Amino acid sequence: MADFLNTGVSGLLAFRRALDVTSHNIANVATEGYSRQRVSMTTGPAQQMGNGYIGSGVRIASTTRTYDDFLAQSVRSSSSSFQGLDAYAELTGRVDNLLADSDSGLSAQLQKFTSAVQEVATSPTSTAARQVLLSQAESLSGQIQNYDARLQTIGSEVESRIQGEALAISTIAQGIAQLNTKIKDAYGRAAGQPPNDLLDQRDKLLDDLSSHVSVNTSTQDGQTVNVFVGNGQPLVLGATASTIAVAQDKFDASRSTLVLKTANGVVDVSGGIRGGALSGLMDFREQVLDPARSTLGRMSVAIADVVNKQNNAGIDASGNLGQDVFSVGPVKAMGSRTNGGTATIGATRTDVSAIKENDYLLEQTAGGFTLRNVQTGASVAMTGSGTSVDPFVADGMELVVNGSASVGDQFKISPTRTAAQGFDVLLTDPSGIAAASPVTVGASSANTGNGTIALSGVTDPSNPNLRSGVSIQFTSATTYSVNGAGSFTYTAGSPISVNGLDVTISGTPASGDSFAIADNSSAAGDNTNALKLAAALDQRVLDGGTKSISAAVDGLIGKIGVATQQAQVNRDAQETVYNESIDERDSVSGVNLDEEAANLLRYQQAYQAAAQMIQVANTLFQSLLNATSR
Repeated sequence: MADFLNTGVSGLLAFRRALDVTSHNIANVATEGYSRQRVSMTTGPAQQMGNGYIGSGVRIASTTRTYDDFLAQSVRSSSSSFQGLDAYAELTGRVDNLLADSDSGLSAQLQKFTSAVQEVATSPTSTAARQVLLSQAESLSGQIQNYDARLQTIGSEVESRIQGEALAISTIAQGIAQLNTKIKDAYGRAAGQPPNDLLDQRDKLLDDLSSHVSVNTSTQDGQTVNVFVGNGQPLVLGATASTIAVAQDKFDASRSTLVLKTANGVVDVSGGIRGGALSGLMDFREQVLDPARSTLGRMSVAIADVVNKQNNAGIDASGNLGQDVFSVGPVKAMGSRTNGGTATIGATRTDVSAIKENDYLLEQTAGGFTLRNVQTGASVAMTGSGTSVDPFVADGMELVVNGSASVGDQFKISPTRTAAQGFDVLLTDPSGIAAASPVTVGASSANTGNGTIALSGVTDPSNPNLRSGVSIQFTSATTYSVNGAGSFTYTAGSPISVNGLDVTISGTPASGDSFAIADNSSAAGDNTNALKLAAALDQRVLDGGTKSISAAVDGLIGKIGVATQQAQVNRDAQETVYNESIDERDSVSGVNLDEEAANLLRYQQAYQAAAQMIQVANTLFQSLLNATSR
C-alpha cells in the first residue's frame, strides 16, 4: 500500500509542478523576452518484486526553456543591422529634405543669383537691377550659411546621440555582468538546474545591447556569457563589465570618438564599431554629414572665387576697379593634441579647380613630412619645403609649417569643411558691381589688313598700369611691337599679355596696322564684364576644369538623394528580415495560449487522477485498519 500511495503522491507533486509552470507561462504571455518553459518528467526507479519490477511513479527531471540559440543569434544580428540602417536612413533623409527643396533648395538659389547677374548684364545702368543682384547675393549667402548651420545642428545631435548610445551600452553591459553572477550562483544552489527567468533576463539584455551595437558572444562553463564588440574587444567577461565611453577626437574637441575602458587600459574602438544604432550614427557622420558640409564649402569657395575674380576684373559704376563680393571661411588645420613639437600649420587655398572635398593628414616622419588623403588613404604628392617662401603645394593648397615638429606629429587639414560658415557678402553698395571692362580695345581705322582685336580677360587687376594706354603696332605681317618696343612673332588667336591684360588678335593684319588698348573712361553703359561674370558661373571650374558649380550642386543633391533612397530601401528590407527572425524565434520560444490551455486541462485531469489514487489508497488503508482493530 505504501508504494501505491507514494506513486500517487509523486504524480500529484509532478502535475502540480506542471500546473505551476503552465500558469507561469500564461501569466507571462505578454512579457517581452520571456521563453516558454516546460517540465521534463522521468519515471521513478522501479522496485524489484518477486515476480518482476514495479514502478515507483514519476519524478521532475528539470524545468527548462524552449530556447533555440541559433534563432536568438539571428534576431540579434538582424536587429543590429536594422537599427543601424534605420538611424542612417532617418538622418540622411533629413539632409536630403534640407538640400533638395525645389523652391528654396540650393540649386534654386544659385539659379536666382545667376539670373540676377544676367539682368545686370542686360541693364548695366539700372540701379534696381544692381540692387536685385546684391539682394540675391545676400540671399544665396544666407541660404548657404543656413544650410551649414542646420547641418552643424544635425551634427551636434549626432554627437549627443553617440554619447547616449555609449551610456546605454555601458549600462546594459553592467547588467549582463551582474546577471552572470546571479546565474552562476543560481546554478550552484540548484545543483545545476537552470534559472530560467534569469536566463531570459540576460538574453533580453543581449537583445537590447544588439540594437545599440553588434556584439559577439561566447558561453563560459555553460553558465556565464562573455560579450565582445568591435574587433574582438571584451565588453563583458564573466562578472566584469568594461565601459564604452566618449572621448574627444585628438584633432577636434567638438567631435566624439569611442573608447573601451577595461581593467587593462583604454582602447580606441571607433574604427571597429559595427551594427546597431551607434554604427548608423557614426556611418552617417562619416559618409553623409561631413561630405555634405565639405561639398557645400567647396561650392562656396568656387562661387566666391569666380565672382570675386570677375568683379575684380571690371570697373564699377563709379569708374573704380571692382572689389571682392564674397568672403569664405578659412582652411581648417588642426594639430593633434598628442603632438610633441611646437609646430602649427598655416593653410590657404590657391587653386579652386584642384581643391577637393576630402580631409588630409600631414605627418612628420623621420624622412620628412608626408601627406595622406584621409578618406581614401592614398598618399598625396607635395612640392615645396613647407616654409613661408617655399610652402608645400598639394591639391590646390599651400601649407606652411610654423615652428618645429617632432617625428610622429600629425595635423588634420580640411580645405572646405568650414568654408560655408564664412560665406558672407562684402559688397554693400550696388554701384560696386563691376559690370564694365576696365579698358576698351579697337583697331585703327587706317588698317589695311583684316585683323581684329578682342579683350580675353584681366589676369592681374592689381597691375598699376592696367588701365594705361597701349599701342600694338605691326612691323610686318608676322611681327609686332608693343608701345614701340620689342619685336614679337604674331600667331593668330594667341593671347598677348600686357599690363595685367590678355588680348587676342585674329585674322591677317598688314604691316603698319595698329591696335589700341585704352582706359574705359565712358563705361556707364558697358556690360562686357557682367556678361563675362554670367558666363563664368557656367564654366567648368571644379575638378580640374571638368565640372561647373551648378553641376557640383546638382551632384551633391543627387548624391544625397541616392544615398537616402538606398538607405530607406535597405532599411525596409532589413526590417522585413528582422520581423521574420522574431517570428521564427517566437514560434519556438513564445507562449501559445491555445497550447497552454490544452496543457492546463491535461495536467488538471492528471492531477485529479493522482489525487483520486491517493484517495483510493487512503480508503484501502482505512479498511485495513478497521479490519485489524476488531
